[in-house]
Amino acid sequence: MAYIYLIRHAKTVMNIEGKWQGINDSSIPDESMAHFRKRISFFKDKDIKGIYSSCLARSIRSATEAASILDVDQIEALRGFNERDLGLMDGKTNEQIREAFGIVDIFIGSRSIERIPMVEPWPDFVDRVMKTLDKFKNRDRSLVVTHGGVMRAIYNTLTGSNERRVIFDNGYIMKLEFSDSWRISEIIGSNFDPI
Repeated sequence: MAYIYLIRHAKTVMNIEGKWQGINDSSIPDESMAHFRKRISFFKDKDIKGIYSSCLARSIRSATEAASILDVDQIEALRGFNERDLGLMDGKTNEQIREAFGIVDIFIGSRSIERIPMVEPWPDFVDRVMKTLDKFKNRDRSLVVTHGGVMRAIYNTLTGSNERRVIFDNGYIMKLEFSDSWRISEIIGSNFDPI
């Protein structure tokens, strides 16, 4: 059996401001990075062999901090773990999205937001994420620094659920195990009971 961990990157300025952040980046305040470093201490006794990241700056910066703390020599960035491309809603608050596009049902897995120009279709995003995850079947004890949308896509796929109350906030951790198929063995730092 192989297992990997996914962790959402440190909280950015746009996260703090309540703005949607897809493939565009914003900086990570020092306080947010300090909190993220504390979360990484969870992995000190997990014998992490490799650290991976999306190709987005906030994820790479967070993964670089993790590599330093866990004494891993390098990180590998994978486009397949990039956040969903949110097109013209990127950088906007829910209120701004409602005003500009008339969309009320706003969440990362929403099909309604696909009416907004240039938003990556949810099925395409999920397919990209799951194909990338499948490359980790033989990468035991890996740590992947990624995004809330990526964790949501994996959660929805593996549980068969679209439960929206499950939120993957910054620094939350999902442990996945693979034997014949992927399964979620634990979610840490969340507002619901671990699976």
